[in-house]
Amino acid sequence: MEIDFKDIQPLVPGYLFNEYGQLTGNYVRYADIYCVAENGRIQIWLNKQAYDESDPERLICDYDEKIVREMISKSIK
Repeated sequence: MEIDFKDIQPLVPGYLFNEYGQLTGNYVRYADIYCVAENGRIQIWLNKQAYDESDPERLICDYDEKIVREMISKSIK
């Protein structure tokens, strides 16, 4: 299931993207970030193409979905 990055962006520290870019050489464009929830995980990919190709080098982060959903519900209160 596709997730709008804007929904989880406040839960992801900004430095994560800077460090990912520095370590991989991939430039992170917030407009291109692609997020999915599947198999109990929330994954943040560099872009849709990276997800379609299942390229692990372009997987920015992978979180337990239950933890992220709990964090979202706590931030709404």
